[in-house]
Amino acid sequence: MKRVFSRELRDDLAESFQFELTKNRIINVPALAERIRQRNEGENVALEDISEWLIHYAKGANAPMVFESADD
Repeated sequence: MKRVFSRELRDDLAESFQFELTKNRIINVPALAERIRQRNEGENVALEDISEWLIHYAKGANAPMVFESADD
């Protein structure tokens, strides 16, 4: 079952994705997903769901991705 995100979370995802792409020209999926999850803890959305959305969006935008966690 697909998770339905609130409008606020979708807006945060889109804005964060665009900012990251503009700033770094690459999307670090785990690090960005964790920052988004932390800002939206009240939504109780799994990190994996946010990561999946970011990957889908990056593929659609033909954006380069890396998979290095913030802890690396």
